[in-house]
Amino acid sequence: MKKTVLIISALLVVLSLSACQTTTTFYLGAKADEEGVINLATAQTGQQLWQDLYVTVDYNLSTSGNILDIDGALSFSDSPRINFTGVRDLKLKLFLLDQNMRVVEYFDIARTLSTNLDDQTIFSKTMKIKSDAVAMTFGYEGSFVDSEPEGSGQIVWKLPKRDTN
Repeated sequence: MKKTVLIISALLVVLSLSACQTTTTFYLGAKADEEGVINLATAQTGQQLWQDLYVTVDYNLSTSGNILDIDGALSFSDSPRINFTGVRDLKLKLFLLDQNMRVVEYFDIARTLSTNLDDQTIFSKTMKIKSDAVAMTFGYEGSFVDSEPEGSGQIVWKLPKRDTN
């Protein structure tokens, strides 16, 4: 009986640890929209801006060989500020793309910790990039909430499209 409890406990620990692992291949091969894509070979240095309906990313980018350094701030565009009262767990992602606009690598680079739409989320990341990465774009997923008593809101995302085949 004691041995059975020990085996079951060990299995539960293994299962719970494997559930905590993040999947790093989910978007590999997904196709990015051309809008907002930055060519790594011609990327400008200094302060840059990437903006969408919901988020604004002010960033500095530098590359040296296969090393990419990016730092900046994630903030919210006018649309969510007008329509919602807060943000819930928004994640900013950086997608590295091949010549066919397909994702070859991606990274979570920022995650909101505050619910206040006026706050900025500062980020800084250094990463090795694969040789077939020739471009990059940003993406995000999260939700905005309003002050309605039932806690209504809206889930938002801008992510590369995965093939459904």
